[in-house]
Amino acid sequence: MNTAPHFHDDYMAAWNEAMASGDSGPIESFLAPDYHGWLGHVAATAHPFDGEAARKGFRDTVSGMRGSTVHAGFRTVASRGPDEAVVCYEMTYRSGNKVTGRALLMESWQLADNRWLLCRDFTEVNIGDPAGQP
Repeated sequence: MNTAPHFHDDYMAAWNEAMASGDSGPIESFLAPDYHGWLGHVAATAHPFDGEAARKGFRDTVSGMRGSTVHAGFRTVASRGPDEAVVCYEMTYRSGNKVTGRALLMESWQLADNRWLLCRDFTEVNIGDPAGQP
């Protein structure tokens, strides 16, 4: 499981590449074929989504926030064996030094054919004030 932090660093780099270019392809390359999850502003009312809806959401996000950057804070990577990991973290979206959005994520990853793939996630978006911000 030595590669666990590295695969997630690569995923964050893919996010920033996509945010810079407006092309969600780098993010989508990490998605498992059956990727799915739940998304909401409040955990209790999160709605399920499938891979197709997620890909549209990624495209909309990177085109709408083009030029912004993303940052993973408070990240924990927990091994569930040699080929599975759970990653929990706060993602902040920034324009320059200003935090423009934030999300709390819990992701399930699997190693398949020597590649880490995101299988599912739970995302609570725009929650509270970012740490250290009023």
